Amino acid sequence: MRRLSMVGKMAMAVSVALSLLVSCGGSGSGSSAGEGKPLGKVPGYFVEMAQKKEELDQKLREERDMDRYQKKLKEYDEYVAKTCEKAAEEGQKLVGQEIACTGDVYPDLKVETAKIAGYKAGSGTGSFEVRVFVTPKRDLMVREWTADCAEGEYSLKETRLYYALMKSDDHLITLGEINPFSANYSNARLKAEYQPGQLIMAGAPCHSEGALLTINCHSYDFSDFAKIVFLSETDYKAIRKQAYGI
Repeated sequence: MRRLSMVGKMAMAVSVALSLLVSCGGSGSGSSAGEGKPLGKVPGYFVEMAQKKEELDQKLREERDMDRYQKKLKEYDEYVAKTCEKAAEEGQKLVGQEIACTGDVYPDLKVETAKIAGYKAGSGTGSFEVRVFVTPKRDLMVREWTADCAEGEYSLKETRLYYALMKSDDHLITLGEINPFSANYSNARLKAEYQPGQLIMAGAPCHSEGALLTINCHSYDFSDFAKIVFLSETDYKAIRKQAYGI
């Protein structure tokens, strides 16, 4: 939960660089009201839980009676369970919702749309599964590895598209990457619909299920999340270096 508060400092550190990059795309679709945002009220539940956890930690540090100590822990656990249940109910209602995408920065690949495909709830956790649909701008030959590719060809396993999850005021929340040819996570086993040596026609989906992206509401504050901004590899690495030091 410490990352929920850390993101504020990180956002300030990279806001200037990102404001320049975002100008290449359109504006986000989220409004100022929680229910009008892509993730609805769900992120607010986790921000509230993080705040209550900080309050609980302070009370527990001052508590000397073991019975009262255990009672406070139990009450918090019950609160978390009920709140996660509410978040899950709200999250399921958002399945199918589109998330605004900006940044047409790839010469041969176009991000068409991103949609919420599901919501997964755990003990104190909640994550949206987002599917990003990508098409080639021209006919593309695909190979297995980058080393196998001639000029203009793409690797099924190693191609990456880079993104920033952004607030409505164009401040950064976090960064990530997807493989447009895989329905799995970019760092997981390839789940492709094409074989090496096949040609993908312009406008055809790189994968009909869409590339998988996860938004973990328990890790960062997504209460003002508005859009996904796609970045070139160079810009992604520069922002990551500024934000995380790596």
